Amino acid sequence: MKRLADVEKVIVKRRDAQLVHSHLRDVGRQGYEGLGLWAGRQSGSLFQVDRAIIPAQRHIRTADGVCVITGAEELHRINVWLYRNGLTLIAQIHSHPGRAYHSSTDDEFAVATTVGCFSLVVPDFGTGPLEIGRFASYRLDASGSWREISASRAAQTIVIED
Repeated sequence: MKRLADVEKVIVKRRDAQLVHSHLRDVGRQGYEGLGLWAGRQSGSLFQVDRAIIPAQRHIRTADGVCVITGAEELHRINVWLYRNGLTLIAQIHSHPGRAYHSSTDDEFAVATTVGCFSLVVPDFGTGPLEIGRFASYRLDASGSWREISASRAAQTIVIED
């Protein structure tokens, strides 16, 4: 039985990583957080990302800060599409206006909810280079908690290839 918790290496094509990173940068220029997803297939301890997904999303700014919301209909549409295409969601990637960290809102309203999924938080609205080691990286554990992964470990685990 395949379990995402068994994944030790995630291979992402540069075009898929760049699609999400460009989206984060574009909405960041307007002062908003953005969200992207990576989906693909698992083979043992290896996961190959086959598709970057930019879900329909609402960008919100209040006196308390910014957030990005993907509604229930869009989440359902994505889940049906994943199922029909034999793909699995492995990571959610979103931006923060400054420092990258997993907020309590990020913990409670994650899109990627399978044990073993990754959550990557990109600092500075994605204005910096596309480097996994710059992001705050987390992985969902069996207790349902997002556990931080060191930058060096994340860069070894999630590899962007041309």
